Amino acid sequence: MRRSSETTNSRIALWRLTGQVGLPIALLLASLTSVGCVDADAMIESRHVIAIRARLKEVDLGKFRVTLPHAVERTDSAELHFHVFGQVTNRDLKNVEEALKIKGPEIRHRMLIVARLMSIEDLEDPKLTALRGSIAKVVNESLEGEPVQSVGFYRFGYQHF
Repeated sequence: MRRSSETTNSRIALWRLTGQVGLPIALLLASLTSVGCVDADAMIESRHVIAIRARLKEVDLGKFRVTLPHAVERTDSAELHFHVFGQVTNRDLKNVEEALKIKGPEIRHRMLIVARLMSIEDLEDPKLTALRGSIAKVVNESLEGEPVQSVGFYRFGYQHF
């Protein structure tokens, strides 16, 4: 019986030592292994993008209602309606607004074509990545210097009937 109590006492002593010393050692080892895991350039770029987006201004690109084309053998139809905006930097805001007044009808026409060419899968994407990218591309191709940083929707609706 004496051996079992000595074993128990030594286990308790080891546990106390590990509990007091083991935690700092574990923390030290964890911090040493994660030193090389940080990409400083990526972190700086990420913060830079966040800072720029915080200073972007919204430019109304218009309201649209589009009936989507369908195959001849199908009788169902779909309609898309949305109110879209582009985000531009403050320094580009005035130039973009003036260019939209001049080239507005052309840009609207091209945006309608892009919307009609979207597939059902693209329109069912919760983030609408393809539609956003296509609208940004159309607007930036029409304006000087690609001022539109991103595209968003005030309102978006898609009905399949």
